[in-house]
Amino acid sequence: MINNYKINLALKPKLILLFGYTPCPMLPLTRPARPHSAQSVCPPRQRRAFTLVELLTVIAIIGILAAILIPVVGRARESARATECSSGLRQITLALFLYSADNRGFLPQATIKKEDSGLTGDQQWSKQIRGYLPQRGTSLTAQEHPLFVCQSVEYSKPTAEVSRTYASTAAIMGPNSSGTYGKSTDVARRLDSITERSRTPLIVEGKESAGSGAAQSVVNWTTASADIGQTNPDTTTFLDFRHHERMNVAFADGSVRAQTLADTKTYTQVLWEGRK
Repeated sequence: MINNYKINLALKPKLILLFGYTPCPMLPLTRPARPHSAQSVCPPRQRRAFTLVELLTVIAIIGILAAILIPVVGRARESARATECSSGLRQITLALFLYSADNRGFLPQATIKKEDSGLTGDQQWSKQIRGYLPQRGTSLTAQEHPLFVCQSVEYSKPTAEVSRTYASTAAIMGPNSSGTYGKSTDVARRLDSITERSRTPLIVEGKESAGSGAAQSVVNWTTASADIGQTNPDTTTFLDFRHHERMNVAFADGSVRAQTLADTKTYTQVLWEGRK
């Protein structure tokens, strides 16, 4: 170890002259782990900190990535909600079909007035299928099953307090005194009385009715046609195109399709009321 140290000292002037390099002297360890171990006494290197320009560059890159990713994540979340909404509508339509099968082919009455039922509130069609989709509570006037609430709604009340976000079309309404279907809310109709079931909208997504925390239970043709005649889905009053300017619609054959405002312009009064 001493001989090596002397050689290093002897070579020092030549190294400085040739390379401008000063070798670090090697001192023996006080307690060497192995023979001939040595420890450098060179000063430790200082770590260079980020400059202000580098920090600003990193922040700018993070901001750009966030601006790209946040809308993508938002669209993915809304797409998932639209899919969930579509699935819920299929189950509601299935419940209507089961009700019809168990009640001699009749659909639930659009509305049973409280005067006729003896209850404290009206019984909308959505509550009459409680045997297949139980209400949120033991009372017959309790809010509908959670499937009746789409998670994409923007109502005045919290989602947990919303009763329903879907409305039936006039296709659920019974005949009037003249026998014309799609006219009476207090008369039930048979499911097989609906013609062209694959083209007849049965359940649509509805906007909140006068801050009630619920969509209107039934939308007749007079009301619907005013919305269908709009040019902007944001200006409708009852129909709600809440999924990226699309509205999920359940048809009388059990299918569910996303419809734009332009798609609804193919609806006619005859189709909306489920008759010839």
